[in-house]
Amino acid sequence: MRSQGVMPNVVTCNSVMTYHCKNGRVKEAAEIFYSMAVNGRKPDVISYSIMLHGHATEGSIVEMIDLCELMARDGVVPNRSVFNILIKAYAKYGMMDVAMLFFEDMLKKGVNPNEVTYLTVISAFCKMGRMDDAMEKFNEMIDMGVPLDTEVYMCMVEGYFNHDDSMKAEEFITKMKSRDIFHRPRKGN
Repeated sequence: MRSQGVMPNVVTCNSVMTYHCKNGRVKEAAEIFYSMAVNGRKPDVISYSIMLHGHATEGSIVEMIDLCELMARDGVVPNRSVFNILIKAYAKYGMMDVAMLFFEDMLKKGVNPNEVTYLTVISAFCKMGRMDDAMEKFNEMIDMGVPLDTEVYMCMVEGYFNHDDSMKAEEFITKMKSRDIFHRPRKGN
């Protein structure tokens, strides 16, 4: 493209960055990302989302922090996808306090959590044995009107079983059946 005098736009750059990240070549994606501004194309929220996901996949938390700082400096407002990536990455590495800071920031910025957000948080709390926190988020999910499905219920059931509370697990199974909860395909994050 460039050899023919055509400069790729943000959408083209995002497509190439996505390709690189999906193929484990986050460094090449980062080169494109950082060259965008130099070449007069400001990265958008999708550009940041792609790079955050790439770094999260690699476990590169420091690079994620740097990107978040750059995003704030550039005035790019994070969307639900960005928050979900950050929450999931920090939860995956056992940094629930940081994940919950992003969750709270998400709410403060008026971005509503979805099923993916809540499942990520509830699952992490269950794995850590923090069942009271998981239950709090489960109830919050209901209060916020976020649709429940079998994955969320089963996460809670497994959490209670794994932490030797079979009575609570059985209560959840009963609730699930009484509410006629069924599996719904995900719409993405």
